[in-house]
Amino acid sequence: MNLTLRKMHLLGFSSFDFKNLAFQELRKYSRSHLVTLISALIDGCSQGSTSWGRPSIRAHLIKMKEKSLQMDFVLEGDNKSKHILNAGSPGFTCSIPFSKSKYVVERVQVSKKTA
Repeated sequence: MNLTLRKMHLLGFSSFDFKNLAFQELRKYSRSHLVTLISALIDGCSQGSTSWGRPSIRAHLIKMKEKSLQMDFVLEGDNKSKHILNAGSPGFTCSIPFSKSKYVVERVQVSKKTA
């Protein structure tokens, strides 16, 4: 199924209200709306800001069979490598607390035993 058809399918049949989520993200292309959202988090943020980058939408995994968003990270791979999917940032995946988490360590150990 191509990307356009998948998006159309999600508009009508998602379990996480894809239509509303897409609309909310599109509104963030408006500088004034974005400043309003940011000013709730940062004191002193104003419309007078002069430096702006291009807005973007963070990639997010979708479980197509369930028609829902994958809310947590996914660890995939084989006995030679591991891949962390749906992580919010590279800094998260490189952090010591994450790399030493019981879940990650157990998955790596299982892979080594099956090698």
